[in-house]
Amino acid sequence: MTSESSAGHNKNNGRDRDQRELSNVLDLRMPGDPDAISAVADTISEALAGLDVPEEKRLEIALAVQEALANAVVHGCKNDASKEVRCRLERDSSGPIVITVTDPGRGFLPADVADPNQPENLYADHGRGVYLIRQLMDEVHFENGGNQIRMWKY
Repeated sequence: MTSESSAGHNKNNGRDRDQRELSNVLDLRMPGDPDAISAVADTISEALAGLDVPEEKRLEIALAVQEALANAVVHGCKNDASKEVRCRLERDSSGPIVITVTDPGRGFLPADVADPNQPENLYADHGRGVYLIRQLMDEVHFENGGNQIRMWKY
């Protein structure tokens, strides 16, 4: 698997992500329809509560999942409900949570995403999802040419 990681955004405190053993908690599929996002995000939140993830972390993960799903639906599926988005929730044996969202789109280069903090982007009506995900999660990687995002919360 190739990894187009978000350079400079890895708060893993020396952990080697390739050495982790993950156990599958949920594997969900949804249509590329914006109306399906909240149900998947709610299911993830409920599963996190069942794993005794602290509320603050659950809220951060849920918002990051909503943003990743919205990007997958809008950019990967082009709001086409006949296309499918996959969302997986996994847990590392030592506790960290991993969320993977995959869409059928062509992907993108994370380096090409405009910085929403730049003056010319401050009033744009889009373009904050990737930035927000990076702020909410501890580690974020874009893989498979940019049509898959893996997000870690420690």
